[in-house]
Amino acid sequence: MPDAATSASTDPDVDLLDAPCRALAEAADAVGEAARHASGLALGARLPAAALARGGSARRGWRTLLRTLTDPAGLGWAPRGRGVARAGRLAGILVSRESLAISIAVCGLKARIRAASTGRPELLDDPGAAAVLRAVGAGRQAEAVRLFRAIMRDQGAEHAFALLAPSFADILAWKALTDANPFNDHAGWQVATGRAETAEPLLGLGAAFWALCDRGQGLPERPPAGRLPARGPARRRVPARPQRPAPRPPAGDLRGHAAALRTHAARLSAAAAGPDWHGPQTEVLRAEVANLAARCERAADGLALAAAQLQGRLPVRLHDQ
Repeated sequence: MPDAATSASTDPDVDLLDAPCRALAEAADAVGEAARHASGLALGARLPAAALARGGSARRGWRTLLRTLTDPAGLGWAPRGRGVARAGRLAGILVSRESLAISIAVCGLKARIRAASTGRPELLDDPGAAAVLRAVGAGRQAEAVRLFRAIMRDQGAEHAFALLAPSFADILAWKALTDANPFNDHAGWQVATGRAETAEPLLGLGAAFWALCDRGQGLPERPPAGRLPARGPARRRVPARPQRPAPRPPAGDLRGHAAALRTHAARLSAAAAGPDWHGPQTEVLRAEVANLAARCERAADGLALAAAQLQGRLPVRLHDQ
C-alpha cells in the first residue's frame, strides 16, 4: 500500500486531538498548583513545628504530605514554591527527578506538535522540517531544537518560522521544561499551559522567550513563494492552545486540590479512552495519557489522606502560609 494511503488511514484527525491537548494543559496547571500548596504546608515553618511538637495525627499528616510530594507513582518529585520547597525542586532537577506536572505539560506539547504536523503533510517534503518532526516523534527534544536552530542559521528565521510555526514554540518549551536549566522552566510553562509565570528579575527570560515564540498571524500565513503549496483554512487548524486559561480558584485546602485532581484524572481518562483515536502512534499517546490520569488519582488520594489526618490538628490559618 502506498505510504500516503497508509498515513491517511493511521494518523488521527487533527480535530480529535483538540480536547486531549486542552485537557493536558489544564491538568498540568492544576497539578502544579496542588503541588505548590502541598509544598507550602509540608516544607514551610508552621506545619513541621506543629507536627514535631504534637505528634499523633499531625505528624502522620505531615509525613503523608512529604510522601505524596515525592511519590514516583503520583506527583513524582513535586516541591514548588519558595524557601525549602524551592531548594528541594532545584535538587530534584539536578538529579533528574520527574515531576508529574512537567510530565503532563510535556505530553500535551508533544500531542500539539504531532497534531500540527498531521494537519500539514507538506512539511515532510522539506528535509529540515522532516528531520525536526522525526526527532520529535522519537522523543529527542534536544536534537529537535538543534535541528530547528540549524534551519534558522542556514535558511533564515523567516523561513524557519513560516515552515514550523506554531510548533517551534512547543518544541522550545518542551526543551526548556526537560533540560537541566531550572531558570527557563517558567518560559516553557507559559507556552505549555498559557499561564504566565514570574521570571527571575535579572534574566528577562519571559520577554525573550515570547519574542522568539511569537504566535502572531502575520508570518505563518506567508510561506516563502515556491516552497509550500497553498492550503485552505482547514489545513491550518491545530489544537487550540490555552492562551487564555480559566482563572484559578482562590488558594484552597488540601481537600479542594484533591477534588480538582480527581476531576482532571477523570478528564484525562476520558480523553485516553476516546473511541475515534487510531493508529500505532496514537496508541502510545493513549497509554501515556491513561498513566498520567492514574498518577493524578493517586496524588489526589495522598492529598485527601493528609487532609483527613491533619483535620483539627493544626493552628488556625495554617493553610494561608
